[in-house]
Amino acid sequence: MDLRDTTVVVHDGPRAWTPAEVRERLETLGARVEGAVTEATDVLFTRWPDDAGEHRVAVLTETALYEALLDGAPAPSKDGVFLSEVPERAGPQELLDLLRDADWTAFSPERDLPPLRERLAGLEREHGVTGAHRYATERLRERGARLRHPYIGWEGEFNDYALSPCGRYLATGQWGPDEGPLQIWEMAAGRLVNKIDMGEQGAGWSGHRDTLQWSPDGTRLAVAFNTNMVGLWDPFGERVNPYGDASVTDGKDSPPDFALAPDGRRAYISMRTGHEVMGCVARLDQGHVFYVDHSGHLEGPRPETFPEPLPAEFKRRTGHDAWFFRRVRWSRDGTRLLGFNGEWAAAIDVPGGRMRWLARTGGGFVEWSPDDRRFAAIAAAGGGHGLLTVFDAGTGETVGEPVRRLDGTLHWGMRGDEARLAVVAAGGRGADVYDEDGRHRHHLPIDTTERIGAGYWDGPERPWAWAPSGEHAACLTSDGRIEVWSLGDEAALVRSIVVPEEIGAVLWGAGGVLAAVGGTRLRFVRALTGEVVGDFVIGRDDEGLCPVVAEEDLHGVHEADVFPLDDDTWCALASPAAGRGAALVVAPEERRDDLDGVLAWVVDRRFAWPVRWGSLDVVEDGEAARGLLAG
Repeated sequence: MDLRDTTVVVHDGPRAWTPAEVRERLETLGARVEGAVTEATDVLFTRWPDDAGEHRVAVLTETALYEALLDGAPAPSKDGVFLSEVPERAGPQELLDLLRDADWTAFSPERDLPPLRERLAGLEREHGVTGAHRYATERLRERGARLRHPYIGWEGEFNDYALSPCGRYLATGQWGPDEGPLQIWEMAAGRLVNKIDMGEQGAGWSGHRDTLQWSPDGTRLAVAFNTNMVGLWDPFGERVNPYGDASVTDGKDSPPDFALAPDGRRAYISMRTGHEVMGCVARLDQGHVFYVDHSGHLEGPRPETFPEPLPAEFKRRTGHDAWFFRRVRWSRDGTRLLGFNGEWAAAIDVPGGRMRWLARTGGGFVEWSPDDRRFAAIAAAGGGHGLLTVFDAGTGETVGEPVRRLDGTLHWGMRGDEARLAVVAAGGRGADVYDEDGRHRHHLPIDTTERIGAGYWDGPERPWAWAPSGEHAACLTSDGRIEVWSLGDEAALVRSIVVPEEIGAVLWGAGGVLAAVGGTRLRFVRALTGEVVGDFVIGRDDEGLCPVVAEEDLHGVHEADVFPLDDDTWCALASPAAGRGAALVVAPEERRDDLDGVLAWVVDRRFAWPVRWGSLDVVEDGEAARGLLAG
């Protein structure tokens, strides 16, 4: 953590140090230490996020403070070449020599870590873990890598998930009675790289989708939280509080329908106003916004509403004098809101609220192509059948002729510049692929799952995932498998992958890694080989098994950070994982190798590094841990 030239405030400082010692250590790191939060404060270290009050200050945890005080800040990377070109067949000693000669002060995790990790993975396949692996791990630890596990709390389940636009990261939200984290996973490594404790009720809402939304550049994440609020977080940051949040639905007891703007700073939020086009656009980067339109109650920046009246033709066709979005998205160019409600879809101008077009879809869900050029809907036609219609998203007019087919759920993807549409029918009735104009291309005889996300409350069910290239796709089956298909000129089954029974969603990320998600299960698997990259279970019962240490306090500022290794074995890290506790794990020695399946060295809260490539200080119990920490 770089605290140079920042103004910090510390509430509830470390028990092992006096306030004067904390101030001295922080000032040594280049920080200015003040006694109270003001507009000039940059960082507040506290156990309680509400301590920031109305000030737009980054709130960091005590653990982050301890890590900074114990280890200081790693030297910033300088411009330059980290590692010269590595020969394709470099052996263990040659690679070790190259790493020793490398300029680690020029190491850039974003640029250098993924290719280095890939090269070392290839070396491990041929030679096992070598001195090159251990040397690189030590250098990464010197540059701030932290030992992490993915768990917060023991109850709750995954209720929503979203891939970053680049496909390299998966955001998951949990919802539990006491704690519900927002978690960020690196797809290529199949490991958690950041977690933010959202407190009571957590992130998202059971049964709903689109409660987690990435900004187009992947630097911000909008989250429906605390029942009816929307907040904006840095998915890779240390701060536990949002940049800002909005509460505008007047106490609605469910998550709002919202759409994050392309600028990643504002959101459209569906709510009742005095205008005919409902909803508002609220800032999410300027602290707290509270607004009730009918009373005029306002705290924070005033949201923009939509004063443009609805066309008379709209009122005549629908029989209504107001428009609400039931599900909504923002066009990529930022000029329109696209969404639907019941049997109608519409496009609304931003700002102002002029209705560009209104299209009758016949009911059911409406899905938009990723390039905003098409949308599709299936209108019920009776007998388990429907009419599939593709529309032009610029005009609301139909494209081609409606196609009578089985009911199903709609899934758009892109193949180059052309959109592709998959329709998944439930209960073993297969899937079909159409081009962007609604022409049929392939029928896939898949024994499809019953859980295809057909209902409004079935948001976590995602039976189909397109590969980013649009050349392949993955589909869940009724017997607990994921089928991977090649969908070029001819359709062909490539692989069948067995997954846990509770899996209800599949997402296809960068690097050909699938995320298979269920209520309490998350598995990462390579689509074309079936190799399991990571496998996690949440919601385990810890009664009688936790804690694994006799006391919560280990030594000084260190506490036990408990996590499950499996149903019967609980382990613990030191929190903070810094100083003498940086590599400490309380676990049975005979389970040392199994720790690699749960833990990771995490760099910049973006990249995971295998723990098996370095050394861990594994001890059997709390007494041994306290002895190691005491030195």
